[in-house]
Amino acid sequence: MMLSSVIRNLFSKPATRPFAPAARTAPQGYRGAVEFEEEVCIYCGACATRCPANAICVDRVAKSLEFDPFKCVQCGACAEACKKGCVQLQIDYQHPVAVRHTVAFHGPPKPTVAP
Repeated sequence: MMLSSVIRNLFSKPATRPFAPAARTAPQGYRGAVEFEEEVCIYCGACATRCPANAICVDRVAKSLEFDPFKCVQCGACAEACKKGCVQLQIDYQHPVAVRHTVAFHGPPKPTVAP
């Protein structure tokens, strides 16, 4: 039984594709990495409310947003819920990382008064 499987696999095509020498283009309908435009964000929390994976945490008072890309399931609910359009799904493959990180940004800096 095992010998027949070995012989069949020996003479069949590989089950996987070889490594591409150039980057492949994303297929139609691919939902890639979530990107935020912090200049546009009003910290309303609509994206965090709609996120089924709880990957987005918004603090309206402190005007801060934290996003954990490792929790994200790339469903696009946050982009649909955003009223200002500051959340987009980029059509790019995510590169592997060695360290787990979160994306965080805070509201616009307070204006400084010139002396």
